[in-house]
Amino acid sequence: MRNVQTVKDSVTSLKKVNGDMTTTDEETANLLSDYFKEVYTVEDVDNLPTVAESNNTWNDTDLQLTESIVMDKLQKLKTDKSPGPDGIHPLLLKEGAPVLAKPLSLVYQQSYATGALPPDWKTANIVPVYKKGSRGDKENYRPVSLTSVPCKIMENIIKEALSKFLETNTILCKKQHGFTGGRSCLTNLLETFENWTRILDEGYGLDVVYLD
Repeated sequence: MRNVQTVKDSVTSLKKVNGDMTTTDEETANLLSDYFKEVYTVEDVDNLPTVAESNNTWNDTDLQLTESIVMDKLQKLKTDKSPGPDGIHPLLLKEGAPVLAKPLSLVYQQSYATGALPPDWKTANIVPVYKKGSRGDKENYRPVSLTSVPCKIMENIIKEALSKFLETNTILCKKQHGFTGGRSCLTNLLETFENWTRILDEGYGLDVVYLD
C-alpha cells in the first residue's frame, strides 16, 4: 500500500514544552531536531569490542565492484524510494543504468582503494516518521535517515561480499537470524517456539528472559 500511496503523511504542528503548538515549519523542524539529538546514542569508539583471532582472513579479491555487478544493482533499484542529500533519484539511476554503470563502478573502486567517500555520501536528510499516539507529540515520531542512493548501492555490494565470506567460513553463530540470508525475525520466532514447545512436551518448566 505504501508503494501506491500518492498522499504521504506530513508533520504539521507539535506541542512545545510550554504547551503551545508550533506555528511554522522551521519551528517544528527545530523541535524535532532537538528531540532526536536528546535520544541519539553516541558510541564510545575508543572502547570497541575486540574480535578473536581467526585463520580466516578477508581478502580484497573477494570483493568485485565491476561494471556488470553495478549494472545489475542499478536495474533492481526500487524507484519509489527517496533520494539522499545529493538529490540523485533512484529512478534516474535505474533508467540511466547502461551509461552510469561504468563510471559508478570506477568511482566505487577508487573510493574503496583510497578509503575516502564523497561528502554527500557521509550526510543524510533526517525525516520524521509517525509511529503512534498523538500526532502533536514529538515523542511519537522516529527519525529515518535518507542517504545517497549511489552510496547505498556500494554498501550493498560490500555487504553481500562480506556475508558470503562469513557464511562460507562458518564464522557466524548458527543462532544468528538477523541480517543473514534466508533468515529473519520470523525464522527466529519459529525456532524459539519449536524449542519451547518441545521442552513443555517433555514435562520441563520454562522461564523466558527478554532483553531489549
